[in-house]
Amino acid sequence: MKKFLFLIVLLAITALCGCIRYQPITIPEPIPFVPLTSVSPPFEVDAVTSASPNESSDPSAMNRLLSEDGFWIVAILSDMYMQNELNVQGTFHNKGDSAESVYRKLALYAQDANHNVTANYTLITPRVNVSSPNFRIQNGIVKGDIYVNASGFELSGTTLDGDLIFASQAISDSADISTGTITGEVRVNG
Repeated sequence: MKKFLFLIVLLAITALCGCIRYQPITIPEPIPFVPLTSVSPPFEVDAVTSASPNESSDPSAMNRLLSEDGFWIVAILSDMYMQNELNVQGTFHNKGDSAESVYRKLALYAQDANHNVTANYTLITPRVNVSSPNFRIQNGIVKGDIYVNASGFELSGTTLDGDLIFASQAISDSADISTGTITGEVRVNG
């Protein structure tokens, strides 16, 4: 009788297991880690929005924003990879007011309403060509070389992971890199 009862329980369990639909578990492939220093951009941009026209996450907009027809201040909104050189051109005045002193700025950071820095960003580019006088790069990291062809250049709290090359000794003497960090060589060409 015990054997008979055991067989009935075993058949009932088998019948119940047969009613349960087997679904194989699919484990997704892990997303590969792409370091920020990789040769290709770590992401693709589908659309870009910003609070004002002088802020961008779009690498293709940077040369336009920093051109002679651009803005006195330009801010990036995230880490940015540029395949081509970045050219900074034109003479601008502080706050875009011609009554103010000559000044131009690239902000590699975000800030809150009280002007406290909330995030620092990295700009990766083969080369930055600076032809705007009194141009300041503030905070964040630049990965690439910077060539300075205008007086009054400043690294303010910025780390330059590359070389800093000045077009002349006079341009070098007018620069303020005292609050920046440079991992490469600082030199004068010419």
